[in-house]
Amino acid sequence: MNIETTPEPDDVVQAEYIEATRPVDVVVRGPVQTRELPAKGAGYKTDQAVGTSVAVKVLPLEPRRKSAIIIPVSQDVWISASQAGAQSGAAGAMRWPAAVPYVVDHMEEVWVCAVTGTTDVGSESRMWSE
Repeated sequence: MNIETTPEPDDVVQAEYIEATRPVDVVVRGPVQTRELPAKGAGYKTDQAVGTSVAVKVLPLEPRRKSAIIIPVSQDVWISASQAGAQSGAAGAMRWPAAVPYVVDHMEEVWVCAVTGTTDVGSESRMWSE
């Protein structure tokens, strides 16, 4: 018996393929309480000795990612959605200070490059599914 524990990407993003139907009108009266769903799992890593000349991919493209935190340990870093952007500094990236957590709430790649010297960069990824 083979049990599939990893859902398809369409299931994660809750893609729906519905034939032509009419929308349902909903009316909310009074306060509504909502709760954020918890992450299903998490992963941790530290990229060591991230330098100024070659950017490092700290987060890959990941449809299952709910959120992530990136923390440059001892030096400021350039953060970008591409390797070239991170390596180009202010022209294609955002400068982020050392020891300040950067929260990522999208599923795209994230690249970092040290502004000066080298630094370790820690990251935690929280996943919607396994």
